[in-house]
Amino acid sequence: WVPSSSSNQTEIQGALYPRWYRPINPYVNYKTQVIAANDLLYISTARGLYAIYTGDRAGTTAGDLAWVYPTELPLGNSPTVLGSTLYVPGHDKRMHAVAANPDPSTLPIDTATGYRINNQVLWSFEAEAGFETNPLVVDGTVYAGNRDGYLYALDATNGTLRWRFQTGGTILQSAAYQDNTVYFVSNDMHAYALNATNGVQVWRSAKLGGGGFYSY
Repeated sequence: WVPSSSSNQTEIQGALYPRWYRPINPYVNYKTQVIAANDLLYISTARGLYAIYTGDRAGTTAGDLAWVYPTELPLGNSPTVLGSTLYVPGHDKRMHAVAANPDPSTLPIDTATGYRINNQVLWSFEAEAGFETNPLVVDGTVYAGNRDGYLYALDATNGTLRWRFQTGGTILQSAAYQDNTVYFVSNDMHAYALNATNGVQVWRSAKLGGGGFYSY
């Protein structure tokens, strides 16, 4: 199902009230979407990834903090969840792969905050600039554009570089996939289609109008 518009003219009836809320100290970018999986809400912040219980898991309370994956610099976008792995893009130039649903009782506790710390890092890959796109994960490959102008294709299991494709501008929008083809736009004002297996260009659009692509 694809919505025809991001707005809805139907008025919501009845009294609305919050069922619960959870204060988060680090800044949460207004473009960041909350990701729900494994009875958890994953929230990217300026100081790492927060995992909060939805309350659907036995023995948990909605809004309680399960764990934090701390980072020194802000996260660039929402993570992508596939199976037991979270793929987390960061402004620290890294794509992080961490355990999506570790047993909290096995995680260390930060003595300063009292938070449990997700230290189950599977791998990380460092690019030349920050990742600001939500990773696309298809058939064992992580596709992610970067502020350095490259679209990266990484092995989803170990983070090794499969290929990268250079454009003439920053890439701030997430990619799409269909029939072994990856589609994305760059702030060089071109749209691209690449062979998903080897990164060879299938086509590049004529230069598009405007001064850049931005998402809100």
